[in-house]
Amino acid sequence: MAVEATTRSTPAVPMRKIYLLALIELAALGALVTPLVVALSLKVLQIVPEGEKEAALGLITAVGAVCAMLANPLFGHLSDRTTSRFGRRRPWIVAGTLGGLAGALVMVVASDVPVLLLGWALSQVAYNATLAALSALLADQVPEAQRAKASGIFGAFGFLGMVPAMIVAAVFASQLTVVLLAMPVLAVIVVTVICRFVSDPPIDRSAVPPASIGSVLTSFFFNPAKVPMFTLVWLQRFSMQFGYTIISTFGLFYLMLRLDMGQTDAAALTSIATLAGAAVNVGAAFLCGYLASRRGNYGPFIAGAAILMATSLLMKAFTGDLVVFWVSTVIAGFALGAYYAVDLALAMRTLPVGHEGKFLGVFNMAKTLPQSIAPALAPFVILIGGSDPISGGDKNYVALYLVAAGAVLVSLVTLPALRPVLRRAPESADAPAPAEVSA
Repeated sequence: MAVEATTRSTPAVPMRKIYLLALIELAALGALVTPLVVALSLKVLQIVPEGEKEAALGLITAVGAVCAMLANPLFGHLSDRTTSRFGRRRPWIVAGTLGGLAGALVMVVASDVPVLLLGWALSQVAYNATLAALSALLADQVPEAQRAKASGIFGAFGFLGMVPAMIVAAVFASQLTVVLLAMPVLAVIVVTVICRFVSDPPIDRSAVPPASIGSVLTSFFFNPAKVPMFTLVWLQRFSMQFGYTIISTFGLFYLMLRLDMGQTDAAALTSIATLAGAAVNVGAAFLCGYLASRRGNYGPFIAGAAILMATSLLMKAFTGDLVVFWVSTVIAGFALGAYYAVDLALAMRTLPVGHEGKFLGVFNMAKTLPQSIAPALAPFVILIGGSDPISGGDKNYVALYLVAAGAVLVSLVTLPALRPVLRRAPESADAPAPAEVSA
């Protein structure tokens, strides 16, 4: 059913509530990241012959990425249509973490690839159900004037979720069951406790059409002509995410080639650089989220983030120097933090009323889809033009980083058309810009 968006005023919420919601983000993402850090690889080594490990791990992670992509709009839509006395979003947030724990248990007992794949797919579906409903809850209750600040906090806590995941993986590396179960158990505890204190008022059942097979099938699609601003924001995020993601697959090999490092040293530097970048990212997300909330204009933050990210990628494209690598890593961390401080808040300005969950789920696909496409394209990109001009190696990393920088800069093409929603609506600090009629 098409619903026309109207201007709404939402009272300010206490900052402690935003932090509580962000803790759910941290716990869910931490539980999702832990297997990717090391646990899936170790489990594959337990159940698959040495010569088949790459193919098995690639299959499992690819299927998981597809499940994550599909789960976001599906459960966002279902939460839009939920009318339980516990609210629309909380049932899916809690159920998602319970499903994630169930998926972890399946992975623990898995003795072959199909069962391990099933467990990982269940985990991806479940945690993305939690994240989709959580984003919708944020859109429901946080007013326009606080959304950039909330987006920055969520971005920071999302990256902080990597920290406990990496600590668990490092401390309990020899105890695979602990690595697989620690963060899912913690996520269930955190979510159960917080959901007792976070309100999610039930909705009038007569005002919400029930979910149906038809509505579920259409939850993955929308008519771009009816939501042009949302479509532009989606494309902007997809392009930015693609540019950042396409380089991640061969980060280890890049260091081994450009800096002439052994595998062990390159792996150690990759881990340290990831943590350092995350630390800068967190600081930038807090700072830029605060500033963007005060200004109400997200354009400079998006443009600045894209330019800084492209600069970082171009620096890495043409260097074999460790100092330049570290400078570019810090720049990239700041750029990504600045970007995630406002991109969710910007998307919320374009959501059709009554379909927030669905469209935020579709918006999240702009982040998960490049994670499936970019790594698949990267092996072909590094073959462009023959050998690497900087190191002389047989893979062309200049081409890879130029493509990445180009994709990031292409994301800026949408900004002129997005002017109507880049600035806060002047008539009210608490009123979002009108969105279009939904599909």
